[in-house]
Amino acid sequence: MMEKTLDVIGLANPMQDLLVDLDKLPVTNQNMRLKEYCFQGGGNVTTALAAAGTLGLKASCVGVVGDDLFGYANIEDFKFNHVDTSRIVIDPGKRTDFSIAVTESGCDGKNFLSISGTCRQLQPEDLDEKYIQSAKVLHLGGLITPACVRAAEMIHASGGKVCIDANYYRPDVYENYAHYDFFIASETYYKGVVADKGLDGNDRESVVRYIRSQGPEVVLFTFGTEGGFGLDGDEFFTWPIFKVKTVDSTGAGDVFHGAYIYCYLQGWDIKTSVRFCAAVSAIKCTRQGGRMGIPTAEHVMKFLETGEIDQKELNEREFHYRHGFFGNRN
Repeated sequence: MMEKTLDVIGLANPMQDLLVDLDKLPVTNQNMRLKEYCFQGGGNVTTALAAAGTLGLKASCVGVVGDDLFGYANIEDFKFNHVDTSRIVIDPGKRTDFSIAVTESGCDGKNFLSISGTCRQLQPEDLDEKYIQSAKVLHLGGLITPACVRAAEMIHASGGKVCIDANYYRPDVYENYAHYDFFIASETYYKGVVADKGLDGNDRESVVRYIRSQGPEVVLFTFGTEGGFGLDGDEFFTWPIFKVKTVDSTGAGDVFHGAYIYCYLQGWDIKTSVRFCAAVSAIKCTRQGGRMGIPTAEHVMKFLETGEIDQKELNEREFHYRHGFFGNRN
């Protein structure tokens, strides 16, 4: 059995986010002042890696960025969050994926404007088998490409596990149930599988059991402000969210995934794990964007014990992100 020197590898092309906060969206030909803005690395798998690295795991991203400003900004953001970037490919003359996330404070709304970059997708032949197999967990999400499937086969051959962020109900996701060990999905996915398979959407337990029958050993659904639900062995269970002053829910599900991988590698039971994950998501929601509010493991444990959020730690992260792409360069 190959030695496991990494905790988690995520397979995905990084994205750059511009977070914008408004009272409400402007009408055509109207000028409006922003309440706040911030650039952060984005993407579901890559933000999960940022959470994993900040919590203390040895995390690495395998993906492609362009050689533009956003590509290099993503690499710097990973370094800030303790994610290894040695396997990120820089595609010459290409552009990195980009998204504008607009929150509307006045109506608690959110809008995403995204454009795919011109950098290429990883191919199966790009994968370094020994490197993939050096991880304990492979994290996937977004489009499940042939490279993702091949990486899942590689890591299973070495005794590792595969976690999936099943955000959207698409064939590339549900046709590969057999490759997933930890299936953590969204409300959007839930509605898709219910409609497609003719399941009873009011019977959440039956939906969870259906998906587990397709292969995954762990099946969890996160439902935003409703909390979540899943199976603990043969027991169906639910969990609530932690009530905090929410600034922005962007990335709450992404960091939940990174936190779950952290919990799994600590050897914690599922109910202890989802409580920890819910706390990570709650703390994250107190700051703008997917990464500014990611806490350390020590911070989360203090929050679980006392209900207190370490504002000093988050203020330092906020200063880093407000300052710009590359942090405070003295």
